[in-house]
Amino acid sequence: MPKKKPSTVKVRIVREDGQCKVKPSMITVQPGQTVEFHKKVDATVYVQVSEIGQTFKIKRSESDGGLTVPKKTRMGIYPYAIFCYEKKAFCTGSSMPIIIVPRC
Repeated sequence: MPKKKPSTVKVRIVREDGQCKVKPSMITVQPGQTVEFHKKVDATVYVQVSEIGQTFKIKRSESDGGLTVPKKTRMGIYPYAIFCYEKKAFCTGSSMPIIIVPRC
C-alpha cells in the first residue's frame, strides 16, 4: 500500500547571524498541499509566490501563515520571496527559496 503524502509542508522563518532565513529554502509540494510558514522572528513578513497567485502577510504579533498550492498548478519550479518589513530585507536560504511541484 503506497504511503500517504502529508497534507502540509512546513517552512521556518528564523533569524540567523542577524539575517532573516528560510528553512528549508527548497520544498517539494504536490498540487492541493498546504505550505505552513512558522515565523520565529519579531517582524512582519510578506510572502509572495507570484506564479501560483499567492500573497499574504504574517503580522509581527502572529507566528503562522500558510498557502495551499492550487490543484491546477502545473509541474515546475516556482520561486517565492519573503520580505521582512522591519529589516527592509528579503529572507534568504541556502539557495533562492523555491517550491518544486513534481510530476504527479
